[in-house]
Amino acid sequence: MSDGMKITFLGTSSAPPQVDRRQSSVAIKYRGHNLIVDLGEAAQVQMLKHKISFKNLTILFTHLHSDHTLGLIGLLATRGFYNIKKPVTIIGPQWTKTFVFLQLLAFRFDPDFEIKVIETDGGVVLANSDFVVESFKVNHSEESLGYKIVTQKPLGVFNVDKAKELAIPRGKLWKELQEGNPIEIEGKTIYPSEVLDKSPTKQIKVVITGDTTLDHNVINNSAEADLLIHDATYPPSEVERSKKYKHSTCLDAAFVAKKANVKKLVLTHISELHKNLEDSLRAAQEIFPNSVMAEDGLEIELSSREN
Repeated sequence: MSDGMKITFLGTSSAPPQVDRRQSSVAIKYRGHNLIVDLGEAAQVQMLKHKISFKNLTILFTHLHSDHTLGLIGLLATRGFYNIKKPVTIIGPQWTKTFVFLQLLAFRFDPDFEIKVIETDGGVVLANSDFVVESFKVNHSEESLGYKIVTQKPLGVFNVDKAKELAIPRGKLWKELQEGNPIEIEGKTIYPSEVLDKSPTKQIKVVITGDTTLDHNVINNSAEADLLIHDATYPPSEVERSKKYKHSTCLDAAFVAKKANVKKLVLTHISELHKNLEDSLRAAQEIFPNSVMAEDGLEIELSSREN
């Protein structure tokens, strides 16, 4: 199983969909897990097109505006057509439980798989042996969240020769050390560091802002991220509009990326007010050179291998 992370942009438009851009949705695949951040209209069609699995699915809503949620029932119904029984976890801000309940009620949809809904106003919302997902508040026109996804710190590579030298019996004790737990043999404590060599892999950190105006909370949570996916609804000329509707210009996003010292910035939630996308991108790159303008279908792979 690959230790890399794959990010696929399923929808990159602002609220009004465009001919070549669907509404917001980003898929993140890591070690068999499929995280979908927001579900714009017909997101399940984009998942089919880009071969995103409907299994092992966790949905993260940044907020409950329609351009980020219209695809929910379509996705759940499609899973039903495919007879997928695995549970789905839906995470979002306050009112997400009510929102999901009302959607199911309105469409008279009674799925034969479990739907678990978690509401969050900040902090760790999901943690397993592969990664941790943390939400944080952002500044938008209604309660909105960004998400920080960080892979678990690699413990190291188990050294069989060292384990044999220390006369550690093969089996459960080896497993305990591999999982980072100390063991005891005949009154002597053996620590994982004694048998684990330095791992060739590193952590991966991805931050997705959802809709937000320029926000120092985003800067703080994005620090040293491998990838920052940031609202860039407006071109540089639309500063006042960005403040009024609590979105960001492409220059705001670049400023955040620079201040947070991230490795790569992707500009998304693009409106038609960007009359020339190349000009908008160049303006952002003057502040933060490693900026990319998102397009539907854009794929980014992040390696966990140390350089």
